[in-house]
Amino acid sequence: MSELVQTSNLADRLDAWSAWTTWTVLAAGGLALISADRIFPAVGMGPLFIPLIALAGWRLGLRASCFVTIIACFLNIFPHHVHEVGLNPDVAVARGIIRFSAYGFTLAVIHALRRTYDRERVRATHDALTNALNRAAFDRELETLLDAREPGDRAVALAMIDVDDFKRINDTHGHGVGDHVLRELTAAATSALHGRGRLFRLAGDEFAALIPIASTAAGRPTIERFHQELSAALGQSRYPTTVSMGGLVFQPSSLLDRAALMHEADGHMYAGKAAGKGRVRIAAPWPVAIANTDPVPTGAELVPAV
Repeated sequence: MSELVQTSNLADRLDAWSAWTTWTVLAAGGLALISADRIFPAVGMGPLFIPLIALAGWRLGLRASCFVTIIACFLNIFPHHVHEVGLNPDVAVARGIIRFSAYGFTLAVIHALRRTYDRERVRATHDALTNALNRAAFDRELETLLDAREPGDRAVALAMIDVDDFKRINDTHGHGVGDHVLRELTAAATSALHGRGRLFRLAGDEFAALIPIASTAAGRPTIERFHQELSAALGQSRYPTTVSMGGLVFQPSSLLDRAALMHEADGHMYAGKAAGKGRVRIAAPWPVAIANTDPVPTGAELVPAV
């Protein structure tokens, strides 16, 4: 499944680099600056080491970026400036301290910015209460999936999840217990996905899961198993509850309409809830031909909770 945020800005493009690519760029850049410093000693290439230190601070860990900073100081100060003819030793030491301080400050700032960036990025894509991915992340993920030029062999199972009688839980036990139930659901659903899909909190007690599968034939058993494991976990919690689920299986294609997909899956979820709650209603695989039109009933089967 594709990344939630597309590489559309500098930070995302840098994050797309592997550690090997980052180290290669740092090594090549360092060698180029050393060569330029020897060819044009009067120019002074010291400031150009700062972008390399910034790159290390952004992409590498603190220990690795500190190592890069120390190496940059050594390469910029000792090979040329310390041995410069007629250079006062005190001046050479002062140069070294000034550049080391400047490099170190740059690294500290970049490292702090990276931590802030990561924290805000998590906040922008995750629900504060449950730590599940949020509605904005779901919309981006689904749009990315449907951006495929042509339908391929891969398929996706979309499961819409709703907690049964959630208002009664809040009214009976209080909103604190309701929040606890939502956090328990998030943990149980994440475990039931076994790392093969993503869970999103859309609003209130409504959640969705996107599960990549090998083919449309694998959709029904995948959703049924997910519902069974989630229901079993919630049934054993301190505040037992059930969930109704609407399942939809489709092959990603730009011909499909996101709103129609969600409308169809939502409809099956509420149909299952109306039939007795704690059930999963799974639609037949969606053909691409019905995209961008009013949803056409595809047939579905109600499966009771286990």
